[in-house]
Amino acid sequence: MLFLPAWDEEQVVGAVVARAPRQVLGVPVDCLVIDDGSSDRTAERAAAAGAEVVGLGAHRGLGAAVRRGLEEGVRRGAAAVAFCDADGEYAPEELERLVRPVLDGTADYVIGSRFAGAPRRMAPHRWLGNRILTVALGAVLGRRVSDGQSGYRALSPAAAADAEIIHDFNYAQVLTQDLLGKGYRYAEVPISYRFRTTGRSFVRPAGYLAQVLPAVVRQRRAQAARARFVRGSPAVGRAVRPPAPGFAPLRVDASTPTITSPAVPRAGALPGGVHRARLGAGLRTGPGASAGRAPRP
Repeated sequence: MLFLPAWDEEQVVGAVVARAPRQVLGVPVDCLVIDDGSSDRTAERAAAAGAEVVGLGAHRGLGAAVRRGLEEGVRRGAAAVAFCDADGEYAPEELERLVRPVLDGTADYVIGSRFAGAPRRMAPHRWLGNRILTVALGAVLGRRVSDGQSGYRALSPAAAADAEIIHDFNYAQVLTQDLLGKGYRYAEVPISYRFRTTGRSFVRPAGYLAQVLPAVVRQRRAQAARARFVRGSPAVGRAVRPPAPGFAPLRVDASTPTITSPAVPRAGALPGGVHRARLGAGLRTGPGASAGRAPRP
């Protein structure tokens, strides 16, 4: 499944939906648009282009829209749950790059990196902000991350069900903190990128940092608290994921344009969070998961 979080994107959302592939690697693709309380014709244009529209009612924020999209993917039993911005900056035609590591079982969480591979043009203030936040995120995680703010990502069913986005404003940093902290296997793939030509980004440097940095700190503290809880409890009948590994040199697989990190075993679950998209009961994956229908990415 591919979903597009959208807020007042009537000028471009239809074209982005129309460009989304109908299948990847032989698996059909469902395209959803998560309408974050748009005041224009975003929902109408998306539906006319062939997407299913899920509305949030009021405008809640990008983090809330992504959270709802992940919930929809899990509820529908998708074999992989991918998303990209609806503003035309990312290429839905490159969906196969994102979901291949998930579908072949080598990664649970894949980020499309604008800084892996060939250089990408970006507005100077956005490039600087991205570099600052990405370096800070890498320091918090204790590992290399090349694009901490990418809006093109894919998750396995397990990662999507276990994902926790702790604030409605945005998801970029805290989702990566959450999933790597739980030991999910991480990969990056190079993607293309272009400037948006319509509308305007919701990101304003000062306001963005004021929202994002406290959330990163809260996520860090929450993970530390969970670690203390696990160490201090008897954990009867509970298997706990190991923490994400520290820095390890990334390797490039010559057969595919994928930068991967070492696999990390997973088992069990951690104490839940208020925004955890835990809808994994009855999760359907693999061949024959749904009668007469292949699982959809």
